[in-house]
Amino acid sequence: METSFSELLGQTGGVSLIVFLWLVASGLILLWTRKQSNSANSFLVSNRNIGPIMGTLSVAVAWIWAPALFVASQKAYQQGIAGLFWFTLPNAMALIIFSFLAVRMKKIFNEGYTLPEYIGIKFGKRMRITYLLSIFIIQIYSVIVQLTGALLILKLTTGLPKEMLIIILGSVILAISILRGLKSSLVTDMLKSTMLGAIIFLIIPIIFFKIDGWMAINNGLGGISGNFTNILDPKIVWTFGVPISISLISGIVVDQQQWQRAFAIKTEVVRKTFVWGGIIFVLVPVMLGSLGLIAASQDLKIVVSQPQLAGVAVIQTFLPSAGMIAFVIMILAALIASGSAALSAAGSIGSVDLYRILKQKHFDTLGEGSRNRTTIKASRLTMITILIIATCVALVPNIEILYMQLLVGAFRAALIIPTILALFWNKLSEKSMFWGIITSISIGVPLFVYGSIQKMPAISSFGSLAPIVITAVFCYLGREKIRQALEVK
Repeated sequence: METSFSELLGQTGGVSLIVFLWLVASGLILLWTRKQSNSANSFLVSNRNIGPIMGTLSVAVAWIWAPALFVASQKAYQQGIAGLFWFTLPNAMALIIFSFLAVRMKKIFNEGYTLPEYIGIKFGKRMRITYLLSIFIIQIYSVIVQLTGALLILKLTTGLPKEMLIIILGSVILAISILRGLKSSLVTDMLKSTMLGAIIFLIIPIIFFKIDGWMAINNGLGGISGNFTNILDPKIVWTFGVPISISLISGIVVDQQQWQRAFAIKTEVVRKTFVWGGIIFVLVPVMLGSLGLIAASQDLKIVVSQPQLAGVAVIQTFLPSAGMIAFVIMILAALIASGSAALSAAGSIGSVDLYRILKQKHFDTLGEGSRNRTTIKASRLTMITILIIATCVALVPNIEILYMQLLVGAFRAALIIPTILALFWNKLSEKSMFWGIITSISIGVPLFVYGSIQKMPAISSFGSLAPIVITAVFCYLGREKIRQALEVK
């Protein structure tokens, strides 16, 4: 299968496709922003005037990372309807839960830019740096995931060396992001939603029609082994449902990509934007997961070389080369957009938090024009730095998207309770918050790593859950008796 795939686009065709997508995205960005000033407010939060339609689509597609495009079909293929259910439900619930946090943040810190900025104002420099470093790790992971996902499909269809693809893809993502910051990301989000819509409403229905898809899905409901038809199977719930739920829900709580959108969306529509974003999101993993269920149908005898590419194998089996090329273009566009969103988010933290921690006194002496230029420059330099780090990690052989997601989930889980309490509870102390996070990371991450290496999912799951329990205990026992509510004008 790999030989026929590599002949699908070829090396010249693969490079041409990536360059074409870059030119289209850049052209649309420049066209949309041609009459707009490139101020810091515009670059970081799109002047805080995103409406409900663009906001909903952007929220939904910004949450569609490589896992939604590859892991959905992988889990459906390996663990049937149970695996797909426990991947889809917490993804959607994460956006709906975040809607309440976004409304609260807009109420008390409407003119903000980042989560670490808010934490710093309320709890001081030490906590701001703690969040800054943690979220930088998360954003680096996000870029790595998009690069890895794009490599999965491009290396297979072009035959280009991994190193060359990494450099080309990274350059395209960076070139798009540094143009207009969040506005660049919003344009690529709209392009991404169009592409995903074509997959959901055109390509997948064609496959269903060709193979009596509903019957094929029914035959694959138990996964490739046929043993996973019960969505409440205790083994699936504990070894996958619990850690992935923790990873996704904690992930969005500290996801600067979504906080950046929350600060940019009009206050009066922020709640319904995230709720509808969660509802729309469900379509993507469900439809792509259906390809995994089809691949698991023994009657069809589909050859799946890698579980991560179960959906791709179905496309390649039942569509002509033109259909497969269209699918590759859509997936690639989606992943480039996701990478742009991650870089834009990292850039906002670099300019608002890192730069101002290091250069606040100098920044305060600048005039308005110089502040705008300095902020944008710091944001762009951060994007370049994050991309270089992510590229180096993405070059590591045999990276597994699923395990990367679960591992970072152990880091993110350490921040979920402190972040929620920081928004809603006025007795939270800085000391208990800080040491709770440090302790939970020190315990949770090694447990997860050990469980993963030793193939002991029970320990891995405990490693994901432990940080939540530890931080909750620290925050409660170290609570302050009296604390004034934060007021930010």
